[in-house]
Amino acid sequence: MKKLIYLLFVLPLFAFGQDNSQDHIINITHIKVKMGHDAQFVEGVKMYKECYNKAGGENNWDFWRRVQGEAGVYAVTDMMANWAEMDDDSDEAGQKCVSIFPNFIAPHMKSIYSSITESIPEVSKDGNENNDKVWVTYFNVDNSADFMSVIKAVSGAVKDKEGDERAWWYSVAGGSSDAPDYMVVWPFDKYADLDEDMDGVWKIYEDANGEKKADEMRAKFRASVKSSSSYIYDRNPDMSN
Repeated sequence: MKKLIYLLFVLPLFAFGQDNSQDHIINITHIKVKMGHDAQFVEGVKMYKECYNKAGGENNWDFWRRVQGEAGVYAVTDMMANWAEMDDDSDEAGQKCVSIFPNFIAPHMKSIYSSITESIPEVSKDGNENNDKVWVTYFNVDNSADFMSVIKAVSGAVKDKEGDERAWWYSVAGGSSDAPDYMVVWPFDKYADLDEDMDGVWKIYEDANGEKKADEMRAKFRASVKSSSSYIYDRNPDMSN
């Protein structure tokens, strides 16, 4: 799928929900579609997918629609085991279908932004659920050491009580000064799941460590975070492969 992302970049002009229990890298490409061009963009991606599979392509990717915020934002993701996979540019099926991009996809794109994230298994879920919906929170931090010390402590409390963490954590490799430093991905099956009552992670930590310690950790966390933002992403199976 990284070949598909490369093709997006060479034109003139985000994975979630796979086996996340081991070290891995996720490429995430956010695409802003021109106003009124969603239907054409979707059909162009589906056209590429059909061509790619007929040509015997073996790579996989996930296409997600961002639910909140600015309209017409999609994320395409794929997973790599390591950085060395970036060196493999052999994809004959992708080359056979490359003409679809400038003719049926690129004309409907307004902007594109790519990120590379590295998993943090020690604070992440061990499970490998294939969820079609995820809640993603991005963090810009001022003090990475303090931030991660809190995440490790709170995640550990959740795992002690529930047997596993609730989400997958990633660090963001590089990017602009505005790019997030970390992201956390909470999977869920259906929107009704968001109505369920459950103890928050801070409540779990407080129950295990006491109110005073929890207040200290909350203060440490707030001081380490510069800003954050959250979005729900809904996977489109017709655009994914």
